[in-house]
Amino acid sequence: MLRRSAGAVCRINSIGFAPCLPEYCSMKRSTNNRLLLLAACCLGFFLATAQDKSNKGKEFWLGYGYCWNFTSEPPLNTQELVLYLSAEAPATVTVSIANTSWSQTINIPANTVDASILIPKTGAADARIFAEGLTNRAIHIVSDTPIVVYAHTYNGMISAATMLMPVETYGYKYYSLNYSQATSASSPPAPPLNTTQNGPDWYSWFYVIASEDNTRLQITPSDTTVNGWLPNQTYTVNLNKGEIYNVMGKLGSGNQAWAASKDMTGSKVISIPGADGNCHPIALFSGSSGIRLCKNDGGENMQQQVF
Repeated sequence: MLRRSAGAVCRINSIGFAPCLPEYCSMKRSTNNRLLLLAACCLGFFLATAQDKSNKGKEFWLGYGYCWNFTSEPPLNTQELVLYLSAEAPATVTVSIANTSWSQTINIPANTVDASILIPKTGAADARIFAEGLTNRAIHIVSDTPIVVYAHTYNGMISAATMLMPVETYGYKYYSLNYSQATSASSPPAPPLNTTQNGPDWYSWFYVIASEDNTRLQITPSDTTVNGWLPNQTYTVNLNKGEIYNVMGKLGSGNQAWAASKDMTGSKVISIPGADGNCHPIALFSGSSGIRLCKNDGGENMQQQVF
């Protein structure tokens, strides 16, 4: 995950706080005044940055990540994607689907949680992601006061939830965090028993959302994808606001444990200068449309915003 630069004074690195503090802490005692001044500067920046990384905000983006219940687990399409909207102060929140006319606005009283909004899964505003590639149906959440948002996909047998991060926390470089689709040695679905260990349409996936126009991405998958992207090769994708690019691990063949989807862990996404000459911040979500984590587990889907 990217941590934004603090300019010439100090810099947030990939594992946490700025390396400037250990450097200056090694100075001789005679430089203590300068040390204190520089430490205060870095600490002030750290506190400001920490505030920027709060999960409370006024604007969020989300995709309706692929779940095997869409296509392979009867009765089909019984899952729901619900938003949990939590407000400390009274909030007016609008949820919309990009490039459609679908929109809902609700008023949330102070110190309450609203769970009334279900994301469309049929019709003209269907926001579900079915395949690798470009889709323009990102879910957009805007509030007039800061709120906290969680997204939960579920039905009677599956459950996958994620906390959402607001747009001011978005970065420019991310790695996908997934999980092996085939390590659990779980029993095949029954019957029949000649299917892949981890079931049909059980893909490791990640998707990227553009919150601004002229977003240009370099995507480097860690393994082979459904559309034939090769591991460790870099591909360029252009997105506009509200568009999503979804990447899915290639399924194997046969009925062996290794025949499940390729694991997309470690795939890299970088935002580079777009047509307007600027780099634009992005959101990345990782997940699986279906996965077994324990032997004889019936399977789950997963989703998580990476931050």
